[in-house]
Amino acid sequence: MEKYNIVIIGGVAAGTSAAASAKRINNSLNIAIFQKEPYISYGGCGLPYVISGDVESPESVIALTPELFKEKKGADVFVNNEVYDIDFSNKIVYVKNNSEEKKIQYDKLVISTGASPIIPNFKAWGENGIFKLRNPDDAKNILNFIKSHNPKKAVIIGGGFIGIETAEALKKHNMDITIIEGTDHLLGNIEPEIHEEFINALKEKGINVVFNTFAKDITKENNSFKVITDNNTFEADMVIVSIGVRPNTEFLKNKGLNMARNGAIIVNDKMETNINDVYSAGDCATVNHYITKENVYIPLGTTANKQGRIAGKNIAGENDSFVGVVGSLITKFEDIEYAKTGLTLKEAIEKGFNADSVYIKSGSRAHYYKGSKKIKMKLIFEKKTGRILGGQFIGGEIHPRLNTITSLIYNNGTVEMLRNMDLAYSPPFSPVWDIDLVAATQAIKKL
Repeated sequence: MEKYNIVIIGGVAAGTSAAASAKRINNSLNIAIFQKEPYISYGGCGLPYVISGDVESPESVIALTPELFKEKKGADVFVNNEVYDIDFSNKIVYVKNNSEEKKIQYDKLVISTGASPIIPNFKAWGENGIFKLRNPDDAKNILNFIKSHNPKKAVIIGGGFIGIETAEALKKHNMDITIIEGTDHLLGNIEPEIHEEFINALKEKGINVVFNTFAKDITKENNSFKVITDNNTFEADMVIVSIGVRPNTEFLKNKGLNMARNGAIIVNDKMETNINDVYSAGDCATVNHYITKENVYIPLGTTANKQGRIAGKNIAGENDSFVGVVGSLITKFEDIEYAKTGLTLKEAIEKGFNADSVYIKSGSRAHYYKGSKKIKMKLIFEKKTGRILGGQFIGGEIHPRLNTITSLIYNNGTVEMLRNMDLAYSPPFSPVWDIDLVAATQAIKKL
């Protein structure tokens, strides 16, 4: 039976980061990564932009091939190899591929199996023209379909970040787009005022959005799809299913691992699970929320890379901790950007904070300087202390403003601290009073 110091189940972000960081610290470690997919390292967040043409090709998002990863990072990589069972007591993983099954022994184990799109039992699933968007092959299939079928009408099921970004991509191929969303809002936990602005912008750009509507089935007749919902039926030439993801941990149930309700593996700040010598990281694991100190499930590539790095460092003998996330997110639809960090006002109140907010409108540059973009911002804070709890933005050139708020949240910063910050100013970059400073000044009045 083969044996490795470290066995890693799953590559892409968390698994490859764990292997690379462990080898940097202790190059003598014998490490193996078993990856179910043919790809070991790719940027999944870039896939919508492959479809739009902003990224040259599906191959562009592939960071390292298995061979190159072995050469540069020093770990053995086995793609198209699925770990289908684990014996935690005897430290054995069971692996299969197309030709064989084998047992591998480990000293330390990292579970970084990621997550998979939730796909309901649609009748037409598997037909050419109905897609998910999770890996480079999905992007290839979508592009090939567009090239060969020239679709004119697309339905996107799910109005999260991938759904919105895919809508933008398909619109560049001159399609009529309908987004079907099961809730009354897009983009997850979005503030009502910000959401209204975003929806109005989508409508102005010709996107049809249908709320409070659940897709019950998809059928195919001739070369057309019918998306059957609880309210209506929508015809489409192609369909994208983007209703969320589920941790790839089904094979680990009833094995003694502590899991959240959705199957995410619960880890501490060292990335340790409740089982000795077993770590977990990435989209299959929970993460600590910096503000609420709760285990939450926020699957993001940035988090997966950080968790994987910390798991690898701790396994290799260092002592590092992950302080957690605050849910920072950013996306765009054409020229309309949206970003959030921290808690919404509703979440803050639900978590027991005596919270309040201000809603501010401003420009991204000096009013007299060309190219200034409109910005609208909602800042959430604790009334007693002035502690900043969250912020959301919509408009243009919002990324640096968001990161200012995020930085303060991680330092338990207050609105008074924000008002006194010496933010850089020049007409091409900001008004004299940046929107962050205006929000802080208005928030202080409500303390």
